[in-house]
Amino acid sequence: MGKIIFWLVVVFAVLFAVRLWNASQVKKRRDGAAGKAADPQAMVQCSQCGVFLPKTEARLVDRAYLCQEGGCAAHPKR
Repeated sequence: MGKIIFWLVVVFAVLFAVRLWNASQVKKRRDGAAGKAADPQAMVQCSQCGVFLPKTEARLVDRAYLCQEGGCAAHPKR
């Protein structure tokens, strides 16, 4: 009977160790993915409708930023 209890304890200890190792790997992957997605973008204000948008989505016309291709029509005027 003592051998059965010993092997049960060994099996549960191994399963617990594997679970801890797997959880640490998942946390590393999640932290790595979160760091890549959190890069901030420069925001600019559309000079026509006043909406703030990422600089990469705005177009520059006469030193003023505007929404892309008629995007101002989708926003309410101020």
